[in-house]
Formats: sequence, C-alpha cells, structure tokens
Amino acid sequence: MKEIPMHAAALCAHSAAVPPMDRRHLLLALRRRQFQPFLQPIVGADGDWQGAEILMRWQHPHAGVLAPAVFLERLSEEGLLAATTRQMLQQVRTAWRSAPACLRQPFVLSFNACGEQLAGEKLVAQCQALLRRLPWPQLQLMIEMPERGADLGPERCRRLFAQCERADIAIALDDFGIGDARLHQLACGRISSLKLDRSFVAAMQDNSLYSRLIETIVGLAAEFDATVTAEGIETRGQWQRLRRMGVRRFQGYYFARPLAMPEFFRQMQRHRDQAATTETAQERECQYGD
Repeated sequence: MKEIPMHAAALCAHSAAVPPMDRRHLLLALRRRQFQPFLQPIVGADGDWQGAEILMRWQHPHAGVLAPAVFLERLSEEGLLAATTRQMLQQVRTAWRSAPACLRQPFVLSFNACGEQLAGEKLVAQCQALLRRLPWPQLQLMIEMPERGADLGPERCRRLFAQCERADIAIALDDFGIGDARLHQLACGRISSLKLDRSFVAAMQDNSLYSRLIETIVGLAAEFDATVTAEGIETRGQWQRLRRMGVRRFQGYYFARPLAMPEFFRQMQRHRDQAATTETAQERECQYGD
C-alpha cells in the first residue's frame, strides 16, 4: 500500500491535524464507514485500463481524506485491519453493482490482504461471495500478498494458493524485491503477477544496476508464467523504458491518481470512449488506404 509518494503522503498527513487514533475512535470510524475504497488504474503496455488496485482512504469529517500511511499501522495494532478491509470490499461490491461503465473484456480488481486474512481460512470464501454478488463476469479478483510481514511458510502458502486457483482468484506478490525476499512463494503455486516496488522505478534513472535488476525480475516472472506490474510510474519516460524491458502492466500518477469510485467510473468510461473513437478512426483510415 505504498502507492503514495512520500512527499504526497506527508502533505496529506499534515493538511490538517491528525485525528485521534485510539481504539474507540477507530471503531467509530469503522461503524460510520469512513474507511473508503479508492481505485487506481492498472494499465497495459498500450495504455488500456486492464484493472485497478483497491486502496484504502480515511474520509475523516474534520481532517479530510487521509492516506494509509497515516492510519494503517494503528488499524493493524488494534487488530482492526482485516475487518476494515472486508468492509472496504463490501463498499466496492455495492458501488460496482450500479456502475455505469460496461466491461467488454477481463478486468482485474486487486487488493492488499493483511497477515490476519492470509493466515485465516475465510479469505477465499469471502472473495468468492464478493464475486457472486457482482454483475460483471469479466471481473476477476487478485489478492496482493505483501513481501514484508506476511511470511506464511511453504505449507500455508501451498494451501492458500491451491484454494485460490480452484476459485479462479489470482495471486500477486506485492513490493517484490524489497524487504525479506520470500522466493519460496513462487514455488508454492500459481502466481499471476510480481508487483515491482516503486523504489526500483525511481532508482533506475541514476543507477543502471537497477535496470539490470528489473530485467532479471521480468525474466524470473516469465519462468513462472507471471507478468510484472511496475508501480510508481510518474513520467512517460519511465513507462517507455520499462516497456522496452518487458514490463507489461503499469500503475502510477502518470496515468491516474487513486480515485474515489464515482470519479473512477467516470474516467474509465471516458477512457473507453476515447479508445473507441481512436479505433474507429484507424479502421476508416485503413478502409480509405485500401
């Protein structure tokens, strides 16, 4: 959940006084559904929207919209992160059922599962229940496993990955390449995506060794029939350079900031309309060329 650059997180945290975060206030915010889902597009190599990551924001009545860097650790310390994540997914389900945008191709919704969810036995069943209540068969869920703080061990990983594969739920390894590498997860079952940490993207401009590391990760992903998603794309140059390295999915402020769901649907529809207009123009050009 490190989708916000440090300067932006700091700005969000200090735009107003940080609210009280004792257990009573956190439970009150949970009951009032103040922890809300924001969606950030995940785009393909040609810029098409192929999915979105569900990111948590605290819509505080006095402090405004707070980034996860401000409150996530406190939710975890109080044992409320799993409940908050479940509620956030329920809000996504409710919003998507009335979404005006029509899906014509597979679209992946990913979310960060916390350690409690990954270690428990209810996560896959909860994901299946969510999908059954969504009207779009093109939607697929992807569980993002953090590389740090969720070492489940090979046996638990194999059981979880097998359950996900049977349920057609994808697995991504988030923040890949930082922290304590848990490469055994690659051998535990089907991995759909390795999410390249934003620090690699930021560093490759001034350090060619990071470019070599990224190319190595792309090759590793290919060995396991997985794609690489690069996070933290902030410039066109980063996007083009990573495409040349073989990265096929991208996420970052260059494409869109995390958006509240109504705005996400509006921008998704606008993006699809523009793509359809471009496709029609290209078809006409081909016809006249013939």
